[in-house]
Amino acid sequence: MISLVFALPRIAIAAVMAAGLAVLVPNAAAPADVVVSWTSSTPAEGTVLGVSARTQLYFQLGASAPAPAVATRIRTSGATPRGAELRSSDGNPAKAAFVWTPSPSQVGEYRVTFSAATDVPNVGVERTIVIRVGRAGRPPPGPTPPRGVYPQRFSLSDRSDETYRWAFVRHRTVARSGPSSSARALSRIPFRTPELYRNAILVLDGVKYHKGRTWVRIRLAILPNGSTGWVPRGSLTAFQTVHTRMLISHSRLRAILYRHGRPVFSTIIGVGQPNWPTPRGEFYIREKLSGYYSPAYGPRAFGLNARSAILTDWPGGGFIGIHGTNAPGIIPGRISHGCVRMRNPAIMRLFRLMPVGTPVTIQ
Repeated sequence: MISLVFALPRIAIAAVMAAGLAVLVPNAAAPADVVVSWTSSTPAEGTVLGVSARTQLYFQLGASAPAPAVATRIRTSGATPRGAELRSSDGNPAKAAFVWTPSPSQVGEYRVTFSAATDVPNVGVERTIVIRVGRAGRPPPGPTPPRGVYPQRFSLSDRSDETYRWAFVRHRTVARSGPSSSARALSRIPFRTPELYRNAILVLDGVKYHKGRTWVRIRLAILPNGSTGWVPRGSLTAFQTVHTRMLISHSRLRAILYRHGRPVFSTIIGVGQPNWPTPRGEFYIREKLSGYYSPAYGPRAFGLNARSAILTDWPGGGFIGIHGTNAPGIIPGRISHGCVRMRNPAIMRLFRLMPVGTPVTIQ
């Protein structure tokens, strides 16, 4: 019997062979049809990421091609910082995670380029990320990183929208100079204030690490006034929110309470004498005091985290308060040892209006 292949004309043979090839690789794509794209998990081109030395930087990348049968891979191109690791998984889509814990000797700026490509020649894309490494124990430098990049910074108190957050101390801890247990210790954070009230803490912002602790930055009750420090998030209770802010003016001898940016209370005051001035700066209300028997302090008082830089040997360490008085005739004036005094009707009204956690600006 004569073979069918030999019986067919050459043109027919070529057509049969072409048809057979199409059956073997029906999903093959021509190079011109293959396009590799970065997925949304990848930081944008030129993104600047900040990280402190001895702190892990973590972010994910992804890439895909429209043809299902085309495998994609992600790699680094060019120089990579010493100690950095790219954990990649090829496929469609391809996934990768960049992990790096820079050492103190690696403080500086780095440009890392990543490529996503396929087996199809000349098909691929690149993306360059800028990494800035700051000194150990400090917040990550640079702008806030995009979602999915760690360490992730976040704001907790923001004057632009008059939103402030505070929390009680859950258990005793140590405030440090940076968001790390290896950072320098600044102050012990006790469970109670010197007046034995539960210790309230104003929180400013925070840093979250990948699969690790979250740290928050707080206002401290130490000298010099205005000091801040970092504590583990778990050392504080749930955050509470206030929308009030108090302004105390030395020059005008007046206190004004704002709620959502609008004044709701105003009164004349007495402040510290020249030898014992009321400290200036940014503070907060950490306790509301009542039920004591001292006419000189009036019927109510507020405890601040501010401290006198002169009367440091006073009981409790010379903390500054806002309180009433049994001598209303001397208000307004520069009359006290550093505390802010109000007439008793004013302090009683303010006690109803101003909650714990309220920021206080003394200027």
